Amino acid sequence: MIQFKSLGISAPLLTAIDEIGFETPTEVQVLAVPKILNQEDLIIISKTGSGKTAAFGLPILQLTTPGISATQALILTPTRELAIQVDHDIMQMAKHLSHRTTAIYGQHNINTEIKALSKFPEVVTGTPGRVYDHIQRGQLKLDKVKFLVIDEADRMLDMGFIDQVVRIIKKLPKDRVTLLFSATMPEEVRRMCKAYMKSPSTIEIESETKTVDLIDQAYYRVQRSEKRTQLDRLLQLNRPDSCLIFCNTRHAVDSVQSFLHRQGYASMALHGEIPQNKRQSTIEKFKKSDFHLLVATDVAARGIHIEDLSLVINYDVPEDKDSYVHRIGRTGRAGNTGRAITLVTGEDLMTLYEIEEHINAMISEEELPTDAALAAIKDEVTAWKKTKSVPAAAPSKATSAASAGSAPKGRGTRPPRRPKSDQAPQGRGRSKDERPSDLNNKKSADSHDSGFRYETREPKFEAQSKAASSSRPSRKKPYADPNRQGTPNQYHPHHNEPKAKGISDAVSKSAPPAVPTKAQPAPAAPKEKSIVAKVLGRLLGKK
Repeated sequence: MIQFKSLGISAPLLTAIDEIGFETPTEVQVLAVPKILNQEDLIIISKTGSGKTAAFGLPILQLTTPGISATQALILTPTRELAIQVDHDIMQMAKHLSHRTTAIYGQHNINTEIKALSKFPEVVTGTPGRVYDHIQRGQLKLDKVKFLVIDEADRMLDMGFIDQVVRIIKKLPKDRVTLLFSATMPEEVRRMCKAYMKSPSTIEIESETKTVDLIDQAYYRVQRSEKRTQLDRLLQLNRPDSCLIFCNTRHAVDSVQSFLHRQGYASMALHGEIPQNKRQSTIEKFKKSDFHLLVATDVAARGIHIEDLSLVINYDVPEDKDSYVHRIGRTGRAGNTGRAITLVTGEDLMTLYEIEEHINAMISEEELPTDAALAAIKDEVTAWKKTKSVPAAAPSKATSAASAGSAPKGRGTRPPRRPKSDQAPQGRGRSKDERPSDLNNKKSADSHDSGFRYETREPKFEAQSKAASSSRPSRKKPYADPNRQGTPNQYHPHHNEPKAKGISDAVSKSAPPAVPTKAQPAPAAPKEKSIVAKVLGRLLGKK
């Protein structure tokens, strides 16, 4: 059996790969490492997960010189996730060396990248767009580059990055080693190899279309309206330790993940609109088996390398035949068997037949699980769901309410919807018998018990409010107690206007009004005619 030592790998690298856990080299490593050490241009057609990162990483680290303040190796990847993964793997291999590495990619802090590039790392890994941006800025110097690695060239073509790759190649020294890795070889990639590589050797490792021998493939006929329900039933039937669910669109990813979360599955979503730091955190959690299910788009899943992925589900049939091969290649790695399931509607049948022709294999149709079959494994399903904790991808209402309760003072927060019950929950609204004064006394207590807070006024604001209300009439009708009597009429203010001077003044001085009470009705006011006569009599008498 061939060992890494026989490939000509140096002692520090041998120590590092032993600590990583590499025991014997893979086929691509056995064939590629000696040629790269001999500084030959290579085209390597190899499936994902065949060990190609170590195949180019080990010889590059051995042939580059640390400490000369120059970037000596440039690795281009199609996605941010893959750039991070490759950089991480190379850092592990360089553990006992003095090499510095860095990754540069979109949605990453560019000032952090500029600082890292100013230290002249020996190995730089990045996406084409961000790499070219740093070249234009003058932050990435390429005059000392010895190695160029183009990883997943076919995916670069699919994503429209080939033109950017060519622009970067034209900035590199001609006296370099170029290594191109691809799962397939489209014609445009072949033309690029012919134009920018020097008599490259081609190494073709078992093509991805042959990996179907190690993968149990099946498809299920479903109605489009039943896809989520049948996905739930198939997950119960298979109960995978880890499962990657592929959707064609970002909207579908969010919809499926939200459905799975409601069903109690430990699941998270991964697509291009999710912030980069959250995407990376999600990938790391999935690798550590913190949750069962990852729902992703094709591009977002490119950087995920899981050796023991037990199940791949194509929730949507991929539009591209090669994408199907890339998807199912996530399982059945390193010689392990895997399983791939595809949900097929009537509209997808023709695409499925084209995929079968492309992989030169028949995909077996299986019957959907019955209610009786699922009832028989109900306890196993319950136990399986409990083996992982549901991550905080979709916060519960209690969590949302608690977070709202800690809002800064002075900023009111909208309370959650009132539940459908006869009794109002504490802190939400008031009962029919509660008055505003009673409610004000409860605000401080309720704000601690409920999940949200009421906005209260400071005394200075209250004083300002009173001053303002005295200068202008209130728009709201003031509160009127129907049990009180003798109070000014608040709904008809014209009844409260002062009467004309003269007779009315005399009336007010001669007969002060009695104070009414609830038990005793107010006495009737004296008739106005008798008062007038009395006043006239006094005036006539004086004359």
